Amino acid sequence: MDFSSVMEVVGALGGVGVIAAGIGGVAGKIMSSRAIEHHKASLKEQLETHKSALNKDLETHKLTLGRELETHKSELILGADRNRLILKRQELMFEREHAAAVDFLKIFYGVMPDAWAPDLDWSDAQREIAENLPEHERQLKKFLLNHATALSQEVRKLVASARSKASDGSFEVAQETSEGSYEPDQYPSNTVNKIVDEFYEALSDAEKKIREDLQNGSFSG
Repeated sequence: MDFSSVMEVVGALGGVGVIAAGIGGVAGKIMSSRAIEHHKASLKEQLETHKSALNKDLETHKLTLGRELETHKSELILGADRNRLILKRQELMFEREHAAAVDFLKIFYGVMPDAWAPDLDWSDAQREIAENLPEHERQLKKFLLNHATALSQEVRKLVASARSKASDGSFEVAQETSEGSYEPDQYPSNTVNKIVDEFYEALSDAEKKIREDLQNGSFSG
């Protein structure tokens, strides 16, 4: 087909304007497609950047949580160890307190003489207690040496007071007797009886306090 034939066809189709419109339409489609591809590429790049930032933040957060978890675990282990140590100390202290209570009660119940006759009264008990004051003083001294740290301050004072009374009474009894024992028809003086009463009162108060403190869980201090 020669040029004249082509022009005739173009003319039949509406002329050069139609061709220009067709070319413009094709060019517009091409430009629109390129714009879309460019926008898609830009969105993809932004998405990858955002994903990278999120992954970085996630790793940082994981590391922070890991460090916090290890710190918390260490604190829990330390707290558990501390609690076990406190519990062990409490157990040991209770054992010492129990041993002190047992030893004291042996001394306390050993002070009062057994009834050897139906008509015995307190004056008879006073005389036997007075004669045994040196032994009571020795036992209380040993008790304080072994258990002082397991006793409350009040109990220590009461036991120490009883021991002091026993020591004073031993001296007075020695002055009134030849070998520390009264004759069958002899009774202690009022001075000795007063010391015996104060001695037994101090022991009784100590016994009550020990029982009270044990019921409260501890008598150390």
